[in-house]
Amino acid sequence: MDLYSSIFTRKSTRNFTMKPLSETTLKDVETFIETVQPLLPNAEITYKLVGPEGVKGIGTPKAPHYLLIYGKEQPLRDTCAGFLFQHVDLFLFSQGYASRWVGMMKPAKSDADYIIGLAFGEPAESASRTLKEFDRKALKEISEGKDSRIEAARLAPSGLNGQPWYFIANNGAVYVYRKKKINGLPGMMYNLTELDVGIALCHLAVATEHSGRSFEFVNSKGAPAAPDGHLYIGTVK
Repeated sequence: MDLYSSIFTRKSTRNFTMKPLSETTLKDVETFIETVQPLLPNAEITYKLVGPEGVKGIGTPKAPHYLLIYGKEQPLRDTCAGFLFQHVDLFLFSQGYASRWVGMMKPAKSDADYIIGLAFGEPAESASRTLKEFDRKALKEISEGKDSRIEAARLAPSGLNGQPWYFIANNGAVYVYRKKKINGLPGMMYNLTELDVGIALCHLAVATEHSGRSFEFVNSKGAPAAPDGHLYIGTVK
C-alpha cells in the first residue's frame, strides 16, 4: 500500500464495472478507515457502506458500492470528513480500484447529518494519469514560500475543480487557508469548499508522513494574515 505515489497518478472515474468487490476487500476498506488518525482528536465522522439501492440523486455514477459520510455539527466537520475519506480514496487506488466523490448524491433514506458520498469499485476504464494530465493551478497561484509537501496538496481533487486552498510555508510549517467562495455562478451554489480543503490536508498529511515526519495540525495564534477572500483554517507542522 503506497498512498503517497497514488497522489501523483490517481484519477476519478464515473465508469465502474458493476461487479461487487469481495467481502474480504470490503472488510479491508472498513479496517483501513479505522486506522486513519482523524484531523482533529474529537472529530466524529461516521459512514455507511451501501449498494446502489442505498443512494439516489441526479448525476450519481453507477457503481457497486458507495460510502455515505455523516457528521453532526462540530468544528471543521466537513474538513475532517474530507481528510478522513480522501485517505480512503488513495487507499482504494493503491489496491487497484477507483472512486469518485459525489456531491449531488443523497442517501435513499434522508438524514440531516449527511455530508457527501464516495462511489467506488473496479474501474471500467483507466483510472490513472500522468502529472501532465492533471488540470491544476500552478504552485505560485496557490502558495507562497517553499515546502515540498505543497505539491502533493496542489494535486488534490475538488468540487468544480475549484481548488479553494492557499498555503503559506514558513520555518517548516504550512499555514492553510480556504477561499470563502468559488467564482462564477456554479461556485455561488457550491458549499463544500471546507471538505475540499480537508482533501488537500490529507495529501499534506500523506506527504508529511512519507518524508518521515509526524503530521500535526494545530491552530496557530501567530499565523500570517489570510490572503484577500480567504479564511485561516489551521497549520500543518
